[in-house]
Amino acid sequence: MAKGSGQSKVALAGVVTLAVALAGVLLVKEPLRSSRPVGTGFDVNQTTGEESVRARLWEDPVAAVQRGLRGTRPPAAGSYKPSQSVESSLSQRLRPLRLAITDRVKKDERITVLLVTLSGDPYAESRESRIRDRYAVGTALGVACYVPEDEGHLSFIEGDTQGAGHALPYEWFRLRKTRVCGEERDQIQSTVVVWIPDDALSRGFLATLTSLSQTLVCEESKQKSECLLTDDRRKLVRLNPMLQQAVTFKLVGPHSSSALRDLLEEAGNLYAEPHEGGGVWPNADGRIELYSPWASAMKGLLAYGLKKEGGKGPACQTYEACEQEFFHRLAAADVRLVYETGSDDRLFDTLIEELDRRQVRLGWDAVILIGEWDSLYGRALPIEFRAAACAKVATFTEAELKQIQVPTTIKAWCPTVPRAIDLQIQRTADYESLTLNVFRYSYLSGLDGEVPGDESMKAAGVEKPKNTETAKDALAGGLKERPEGTSQLDYVRALATRIQDEGEGAKAIGILGSDPYDALLILKALRPAFPYAIFFTVDLDARHLHASEYKWTRNMVIASPFGLQLDGGLQRDVPPFRSSDQTATYFAVLRAVNHVACRAVGDRQNPAALCPGGYHVALTPEDRIYDAAEHPRIFEVGREGAVDLSVVDVEGLRTIHPLRADLEHTDNQGQLKQGISPSSTTMTALVAIGLFVGTVLAWTNQRLWLWVSRSWRLLAVVGLIILVGTAVFWAMGGGTALMAHHDEGEPFSWTAGVSIWPGEWLRLLVVMLCLVFLVKGSRDLTRNSDHLTKEFLFRIDQGPRSRFTPRTFLTNVQRVYHSAATRTATTVDQAWTWYLDAADPLQRTARVLVLFLLYGAVMVSLGQWVVDEEMIHPCRGWLSCRVDVIMTLVSVSLVVLLNLAVFDEVMLCRRWVGWVSTSSGGWSEQVQQEYLREYGLSQSHKAEFEKLKYLAGIDLISRRTEAVNRLIRYPFIALLIMIAARNDYFDIWNYPLLLLLSWGMNVVLALSVALLLYQSADRAKQAVLAGLSKQMVQALGLSKDHEIRAEQVQYIIDQVEANQKGAFVPFYQQPVVESSLYGVVALLQYLYMR
Repeated sequence: MAKGSGQSKVALAGVVTLAVALAGVLLVKEPLRSSRPVGTGFDVNQTTGEESVRARLWEDPVAAVQRGLRGTRPPAAGSYKPSQSVESSLSQRLRPLRLAITDRVKKDERITVLLVTLSGDPYAESRESRIRDRYAVGTALGVACYVPEDEGHLSFIEGDTQGAGHALPYEWFRLRKTRVCGEERDQIQSTVVVWIPDDALSRGFLATLTSLSQTLVCEESKQKSECLLTDDRRKLVRLNPMLQQAVTFKLVGPHSSSALRDLLEEAGNLYAEPHEGGGVWPNADGRIELYSPWASAMKGLLAYGLKKEGGKGPACQTYEACEQEFFHRLAAADVRLVYETGSDDRLFDTLIEELDRRQVRLGWDAVILIGEWDSLYGRALPIEFRAAACAKVATFTEAELKQIQVPTTIKAWCPTVPRAIDLQIQRTADYESLTLNVFRYSYLSGLDGEVPGDESMKAAGVEKPKNTETAKDALAGGLKERPEGTSQLDYVRALATRIQDEGEGAKAIGILGSDPYDALLILKALRPAFPYAIFFTVDLDARHLHASEYKWTRNMVIASPFGLQLDGGLQRDVPPFRSSDQTATYFAVLRAVNHVACRAVGDRQNPAALCPGGYHVALTPEDRIYDAAEHPRIFEVGREGAVDLSVVDVEGLRTIHPLRADLEHTDNQGQLKQGISPSSTTMTALVAIGLFVGTVLAWTNQRLWLWVSRSWRLLAVVGLIILVGTAVFWAMGGGTALMAHHDEGEPFSWTAGVSIWPGEWLRLLVVMLCLVFLVKGSRDLTRNSDHLTKEFLFRIDQGPRSRFTPRTFLTNVQRVYHSAATRTATTVDQAWTWYLDAADPLQRTARVLVLFLLYGAVMVSLGQWVVDEEMIHPCRGWLSCRVDVIMTLVSVSLVVLLNLAVFDEVMLCRRWVGWVSTSSGGWSEQVQQEYLREYGLSQSHKAEFEKLKYLAGIDLISRRTEAVNRLIRYPFIALLIMIAARNDYFDIWNYPLLLLLSWGMNVVLALSVALLLYQSADRAKQAVLAGLSKQMVQALGLSKDHEIRAEQVQYIIDQVEANQKGAFVPFYQQPVVESSLYGVVALLQYLYMR
């Protein structure tokens, strides 16, 4: 009986369900929560001259000072008089800091003053930016051997009551005296960081900072405690020579590309004419060093259109001329650009190459750009991307340009990115005529409408959203946004609708702006409309990586000048940062305090080579040099964070960025393109695990263990061949060749959600299983046929089988698929002969191939004329993309072939069951004697076989369908693995309608054949029971021994009804039903876990 197997499988399903539930509970990480009670944290300490507020080292300096000022007493009357000048007021307010600097200089200390600009806006993103900037600056100084003098307080310069100056926070850091940091080195003893919000620069960036820096080291009047002025007609601030020699000022900023543009305009207005008497900055050489970690717009764009000669001359008209004007204006203001975070042109070149690796074909595929309109940086980003795209398309061959209908004049118009920028700005119509399929849209920042205070919301009559329903949740939920008030969510929805209407089929969508909150809102609006487009942006931010945003940001490509951390020699003990801007700030400060020194060689006057000799980090060996060139990073948002996919542009160079863990590197930590091959230990472990699993499986299966015991020599030879072949392949460099240029290919990870390789491995498993199932199924059917032929002693023609001809093929096709062709009653011998003829390997292969061609024709027709949906291949690089296409075609084809082979066998078996149930006898004498002997009857009771022949027929059908029934599970196993291989847990796979139709047809095919086999067996059993019922009636009609005969017939009826083997298994225990139920349970569990 085959009844007990279903119970164990139900129990197994329960165990699997429980295991999945426990895994969901154990693997979900709880967010960190502090048990610290909330306190005010307010304290104001006023020492002699210097005022301070209580603040942590990571706290927003502007908010800390504002909090402190709200708790201080109002300034004394007469502290500021209207007749006082701005310079006089500034001199008085800076006097405490100036005195502190003077005291340190008198102790022979050298001091660095870092003037760090901050975003002064009251918005949430600006507040977070200030927190990140202070954390980055403080940790950089800590790594450079500086510690805060008062870690619990933040000093500040109080603003005046007339609004002529803002409160400026500052804090002192001193050099640590430790075994490592206390070595005799040319190092500054003290560093003071002055935090300057951009709203404090109302007089201008240069005017404000030159006045502030000069006032801090001025020569002070003994009577009025004010700065003295020179005696000449210019009336400049008189500098204290002692302070000027001991104090060095450095600029870290401006905080945005717009601010850097304002600096250039101001420099042209203030220093159009050569100034007399040296530099304008109070440093010894009159110049100041500029470290720019935030402004990344291209230099020519920043100066584009600026007029020369203080606004009186002509404006620069080309990118090259404007780039020269950029450096000219900085030089005129005595500002020397020492460090910059990188230029966007190099970033976009890297990004376009990455899109090309992901099968985004510029010119063929539509690319959508959504840029922030209300900032220079946001307006510049689409221009830079379109310029890089134009330069990329200009490298195409003329044949390729003809295919995408782009004129060949693009080669002359866009030979370089600067020329493409000139084309966009000066000849917009010519650029648009190129039809590069790059479309641009814009938005205003602050899409959620959050503004400081609730006055605007109250004025608009809009209630503040509850904590449980944020603006992003409302947008993602498809709620109707009201077109009123400060919220711009209705604009976002309208923009998404317009892009969907105009950009159907967009392959890539870029969100280019400075506010990550806006980017997340746009993602939430566009993801449902373009679920499988490649979204990309610039600048890595940890807010994109949070688990609550993963649904929208997953697999987003991010191009960034930095990651969240640097190389270990630079990062030291500092945790990874929250954004690439924070990392850039950290590195800029390391450069500013000379912890990272530039080894200059060659032409130092070349502005494009700020540090041609590379970087050397203090406290490290002298020969450890980091390459100072730009090396843009590429990341993809994965389940566990940002996955580094950066490409190695030059092999063997040690850069300031961390090494990719999946790539090889040189002894001096230079990154290579070669991927890391599995070690011998890993291979040995995999072989050992495989042998252990195989041994356990063989040990638990008696038939398999007997086969292994008989064929151990064959297995040993096969294993030795595989081992030697693998060793030779590896020794000949096969593994190295497979891992070559891995930096440009698909990474491998089972859990990160950014790799197609797990899916490809599962497809490879499907291919192997299909081949095994086809061979095993054919072998099992052959053995079963031989066993039944021998046991039931069928009389088969021993002559040569008929050759495969079109006639015999059509005859067998009719026997299998045309019921009217074989309705005549036959003997069981004849039925078995027909069965074996149709089951001949050549006959079966031909029928399956014909069915496969019909199946393929139907699917191709549907894909060509009915279903127009692209199948997404989330691959990266030529190797993974080609492997994916090949493995998809091979695995789908083999699954279909397996399913059709099972379908053909079931249809043949179903027809044979009908032949047997309507047969007119033909059982051999030996079979009759065997059945009579089995039920205790002698040869004299041969007439009783008329009853037993029904039981013999049922036994024969159950024995054959038991072997056929096992085949029905095979397509379901392969289909289940195929579906799992395309699970979006591994990568962002899509489920196109054509693929779903293919799977649906396979499932329907498998279900239908199982149902047909069950119905044919059930009809055969009903026919047998009907015949036995007639025997019962005849037995009851006899006057002699009718009770005994009736009991005999009833016994046979009970035996027939009790037979639950093969196709006679109850329907709910049929393999196809069990497989379907397990698949439904797995699907429900998956949806629940999501």
